[in-house]
Amino acid sequence: MDFIPDHKIARDSVHDEGSGTFGTYSMAYTVSNEDLRKTMQFIPKKCDNALVVAASGDHPLFCSLYGAKSVDTFDVSYNAKCFMDIKVEAIKKLGYIAYLEFLKSIYMLKVKPFCTIKDVKHMPEILEKIPKIESEYIYALQDKVLFSRGAHPISAASRPSILEYYRMRAKVKEPYNFIMTDACNVSKYLTKSYDFIHLSNIFDYIPGGKHEKIIAGLMDHVNIGGRIVTQCVNDGYDEVFGFYMYLMSKRYDNWKFEKKFIETKSVFQNGVWVLERIR
Repeated sequence: MDFIPDHKIARDSVHDEGSGTFGTYSMAYTVSNEDLRKTMQFIPKKCDNALVVAASGDHPLFCSLYGAKSVDTFDVSYNAKCFMDIKVEAIKKLGYIAYLEFLKSIYMLKVKPFCTIKDVKHMPEILEKIPKIESEYIYALQDKVLFSRGAHPISAASRPSILEYYRMRAKVKEPYNFIMTDACNVSKYLTKSYDFIHLSNIFDYIPGGKHEKIIAGLMDHVNIGGRIVTQCVNDGYDEVFGFYMYLMSKRYDNWKFEKKFIETKSVFQNGVWVLERIR
């Protein structure tokens, strides 16, 4: 989906960190708050196509790492798209330690008032590799903090190990396909079916009454043996989201529902809900 950013609107619209809201120009996460190793274990053994939120770029990278041959992404934030593309190019160019330092420098821009994105080591040459419309946007807003929400890159649960990092590099050769939309509308733009769809901490921010519609729309794009996996941060919503998915599994006899608890150091997840198409 083509999207042309409006630099003036973006300048007035970049959300402050911790605002709890997400929009076209909300800040992107530098790294994921989740332990993606735990959720990606639910990728089916045969996974030709996957759909995940772009977020910090870690979700598609870990999805590729854990076996997805092709990964499509979506997000409501244009900054997420930009940073996902930056990460892909950084992984292709930088060694492991340099990559971690690169992420740390971006994250720390929020406390360095006289530094901008162009001052981050390796950033200028990486911006030359991403689409021109994105690099022009980033330079136009270089005095704004576009990428910093979330955990510190060095201590994050989803910081890749050195082995994971080089396995990601081997698997990711091209930018990920991206759909600029929110979860409520993503199914409208899907043109194929998937073996794995991951809704990562999205339902927490969706207005009440829309969850069932979102799930129903995505169920039309899941292959036999494929899964829709979701989770939330807010413990108070656990049973609500689980109930919606349970209802969908009962409505159609070719689906089954499971609640899976996972052990993780991340405070942003303690379990996932899995809808699997069994026939």
